Amino acid sequence: MNNDPVWGKIEGQIFQKLSLKHNVIYLREKYNTTPELATQKAVSEIKSGIIGIPKEEEIIGPKLFFRVVGPINDIFSGAWWFDADLYNNLETVFSRIYFISTDKKKAIRDMLRELLAISVNFNNTMTEVWALELPPGERLTGYSGIGSPQKLFGNLPFTEKGNRLLVGKARQYYFPVKNPLWIKEYRYFGE
Repeated sequence: MNNDPVWGKIEGQIFQKLSLKHNVIYLREKYNTTPELATQKAVSEIKSGIIGIPKEEEIIGPKLFFRVVGPINDIFSGAWWFDADLYNNLETVFSRIYFISTDKKKAIRDMLRELLAISVNFNNTMTEVWALELPPGERLTGYSGIGSPQKLFGNLPFTEKGNRLLVGKARQYYFPVKNPLWIKEYRYFGE
């Protein structure tokens, strides 16, 4: 399916995970699909989400990653994360400007949507921040790359109903497998 060894490795890891008996049942019952088709979809998603070939990285804790989600998005099985420094830097920058609380939260959400290129079509209201806290000495293998630009509304042409290109450009991490015990709620920043 993929000529580059990194893509082949990603594909193999995803297929291995999705071929576990409980995942085969889950894919069939919830999505009416197979591990092969779900793997192709996941690899395609990664290719559309990262510019170029992702870099395989082994991360050694302590390290903190965040994921922004809404109430219908996967938290524990969600594979896309970003370095907590991105969020913390936005918090610092916006703390220097007078905002009422809800406006500050909206400004941070808007900037994260822009930098992470989270299309509205992903059905992500970004009202919650979850943390993946890698404990000291623990290791986590993932793939990172610069997020590729996405349309704000993926199914509309540009300029129609305010559609535009979200710039992306923030480094994002794809973790095919992670320990769910390392994932904790960090902050609710809905309105």
